[in-house]
Amino acid sequence: MTKPLKAHKAVAEDYLATAKQSSVVHRFPFPPEMVWNALLDAQAWTQWLPITKVTWTSPKPFGPGTTRTVEVGPQVIEETFFAWEEGARMAFRFERSSLPVSAAVEDYRVVPVEGGCEMHWSGKASAPLVLGGLVTAQLTKGLKEGMPKLEALIAAEPERFK
Repeated sequence: MTKPLKAHKAVAEDYLATAKQSSVVHRFPFPPEMVWNALLDAQAWTQWLPITKVTWTSPKPFGPGTTRTVEVGPQVIEETFFAWEEGARMAFRFERSSLPVSAAVEDYRVVPVEGGCEMHWSGKASAPLVLGGLVTAQLTKGLKEGMPKLEALIAAEPERFK
């Protein structure tokens, strides 16, 4: 049975700028559009991160204010995007979730580089006692392990992400 969802603090850019956060960078041998398209693909998230289901709950075109629901096993997270630069950046906060956090954000940036692109991720979670650090560490670990899987997914199905 899923735990009830609780509302979190409505954090955004200021939280990212002032809070100690974690980050991961991965270089992809693909054009930025392919990596960006993979980030828009709800099913793809379940193929490179330990996520069970992703549901975009806002219609396209996506932008600031877009919402989606992410399931990680029995945990449910309702996200609201506060930053959106098409093809380059998406950042969201955990609006409501069953996780023991008071606030959380994730920021994904796709940056063109010679021969492909880099994805820069940063994130932070706050919670009572040491739980915020533990959740942040889990997010970071998932991204570090997941980005090479995302690269393999795009390499295996390039037409899907063009």
